[in-house]
Amino acid sequence: MNKKNTSIDDGSSILSLELENGEAIARFRGSLLALFGEPNYKTSDAENAFQYSISAIDKIGNSCVFSIYQGPSGLGIEGKEDDDSVLQAVQFFVKHVTEVVPADFDEKLVYGDTGSTIEYGCKNGACYYIESSPITSIKNDKHRLPDLTTPQWNEINEIDFTGVKDPDDSWFWKEDLLHSSTIHFPSIRDLMRKDLSLIVGKPIGLDEVKRIGHEEGFNTEFDAGKPEMALNALAEVWAWKTTAGKTSQKRRLDCSSFAWTISRAVYGFYGGNLNKNHALANALYDEHEDLISSQEDTLRFFYALLNLFKFKRLKG
Repeated sequence: MNKKNTSIDDGSSILSLELENGEAIARFRGSLLALFGEPNYKTSDAENAFQYSISAIDKIGNSCVFSIYQGPSGLGIEGKEDDDSVLQAVQFFVKHVTEVVPADFDEKLVYGDTGSTIEYGCKNGACYYIESSPITSIKNDKHRLPDLTTPQWNEINEIDFTGVKDPDDSWFWKEDLLHSSTIHFPSIRDLMRKDLSLIVGKPIGLDEVKRIGHEEGFNTEFDAGKPEMALNALAEVWAWKTTAGKTSQKRRLDCSSFAWTISRAVYGFYGGNLNKNHALANALYDEHEDLISSQEDTLRFFYALLNLFKFKRLKG
């Protein structure tokens, strides 16, 4: 395999590298540096950090081209998704890179819309990844947890999915997580399920969540091994379909930011900030995390998030 200065025509993402932590991301970039030297280009933009264009030739002379990059969704590989030989080459490439001792490097990346930074690199085979945000607290007088109205409290007590059979999705719809999180997960999940069910005309399952998410342009890939991503998909679709607002990139990013904050609160899944509103939402959770210990507190936090993102529910 060789680094090659080239562009990929008709390319699309064929593989997302779901590495276990930031140190693994740093190690992968260090290993790329050890194998190929400096990338074709690199920047300090956290959403467009670097790209390598790779030309691969197998033993019988067949060749393919793909690129590996670090973008808004992390590390990914782009090529011709309908070419099995490219996918096979990519899988071999990833395995090969992970076996290489990383070269020394030190990079600082910045998220332009939030000011958050990532400092990562490797030194003598040891890698590090440090993320920091300039937004670490918020004013309680502006984003306090609101009191619940009588209709809001009555609504949540009237929702009942106990009679709905979910043989394939029981790992999500029947889970309460009360043993592992102070967030009252069923209240948030079932409220969103109710709103989306009114749109579909029946109690939705995860297949409908995937379908709607795909139709609306969200990445809704998940399974029983990744329940936090199922919640993330549900929350994205819910915010997009059941709150008021014009279609825009900002609204789409806010829907994703809202969903990631919900996933963090329920599953402890924190992946940084997508924009300023996301940073504020994470700060809101940090401010109140130790105070959320009941169904009422959970709903108050949920509505505080809606206020922060200026989401107005269309139903409910």
